[in-house]
Amino acid sequence: MVENEIRQGGQPSEELLEESEYSSKSEFSKATLTQVQITKCLDLRSKEMKPGFTTFVIDKNGEAKPQQINDSRKEYISSVDALLNLLSPETDINLPRLVEQYQGFKKISFNKYSYKERTGRKYVKTPNGEKAIWVYSDNIFIPHKGTPIMCLGKKENTNHISYNTHEWDMKIDAYWDELVFIADELFAELNKLIHTLDYFKGKTGL
Repeated sequence: MVENEIRQGGQPSEELLEESEYSSKSEFSKATLTQVQITKCLDLRSKEMKPGFTTFVIDKNGEAKPQQINDSRKEYISSVDALLNLLSPETDINLPRLVEQYQGFKKISFNKYSYKERTGRKYVKTPNGEKAIWVYSDNIFIPHKGTPIMCLGKKENTNHISYNTHEWDMKIDAYWDELVFIADELFAELNKLIHTLDYFKGKTGL
């Protein structure tokens, strides 16, 4: 994502973190917060990246209760975003283009997979007669799975409008899968930055 701007490095060890000069300056230990957030990102990324869904569990009374299973992709992306926010002073100085590039990649993905809300159909005149086209609102967004999408039905009348709750599912999954790879790039750059700045450099004195 950002080439030749910072040198490659590894992750800080717990031993270095405990002796961090940064963390010893005050009760507020940014180094500790950073380590905690890095650990969270690593833990979330170590799991299978899969969509969220709703399942049903049977309670003690024998009744089925809906249970929401979180989307592991969204949790990981949000965790990397939180690390980026935590390190915003460091990125502003050392990688001023990082946030702009990150947002740019996300915007490209949004434009590729977003849904422009349809509100109906209308007829327009063409050289070959009237033609039915979609009418759109100003709302452009990434739908949640299960959102009814206006589409053409399968009846003989090709202008028959129906709603399909799975119409955008493949694009929704493709969008979040792509954002995972973008977040991977960002996470790698933030780890390189932390290493380059000797963020967790141990004390040299007693």
